[in-house]
Amino acid sequence: MNYKLYHGIILLCWLFAFQPGIAQTSPFHLKIMSFNVCRSGELTQYSVTPFADLIRHYQPDVVALQEVDYKVARSNNMDFATELGAALGMFPVFGKAISYQGGEYGIAVLSKYPISAFQTYALPAPDGTKEERAVLITEIGFPSGQNLKFASTHLDHSSDKVRSVMASALNSYLLEGEMPIIVGGDFNAEPEESAIVDGMQQWKQIGDDSPTHPDNPIKKIDYLFGYPKEKCVTISYQVIKKTGISDHCPVLAEIKFQ
Repeated sequence: MNYKLYHGIILLCWLFAFQPGIAQTSPFHLKIMSFNVCRSGELTQYSVTPFADLIRHYQPDVVALQEVDYKVARSNNMDFATELGAALGMFPVFGKAISYQGGEYGIAVLSKYPISAFQTYALPAPDGTKEERAVLITEIGFPSGQNLKFASTHLDHSSDKVRSVMASALNSYLLEGEMPIIVGGDFNAEPEESAIVDGMQQWKQIGDDSPTHPDNPIKKIDYLFGYPKEKCVTISYQVIKKTGISDHCPVLAEIKFQ
């Protein structure tokens, strides 16, 4: 399916499904997931089916995806986010981080509910950066009338110094307005690093420091964060281990904003 046409359909669905100016309601619950899919499904021979089966089993409302291909040669020119969204009946949005093998490589968001707006921002690339990175920010309207800003990101693996600069940029892009915010992603940083301790200090870390990488995990580098931290409550949190379809474990949480 053509990505631009598909997203046009998404926007039309939103216009019919939601009216502007609906007041925020509080509290509200949602289930969220973040998952690095390992070079757009390299371990599944680039099939979205195992990812669709896993996500469908856990029924998240929104999903942040990392290492996603769009029309890249290695993955047979597939549009991973759109194909996965179609398999799940979820709304997909892709965000480019870099050009790669004739296509694009980056992050994505899937949502059960229409996405009213989205924007991809390049993260700064200070000296020592090995690969340019980005954050994809979406705005989603829920049937309850609540609106949420939901973001997916993937920080560079080079150094804590580089990741700290990127985390600072995340705050500048995300921490504005009054809408509640969730960001999920592969931060490539362990919990004691300054990119997390200092860079994300304004955020509520959703869940604990259980390891998330690799598939049989030994270290934590995948996270979910909520803002404002005093209003974000974790109801449940799970690291889904040994899926066999990625070198990262998906992280899943049920939360509420109060």
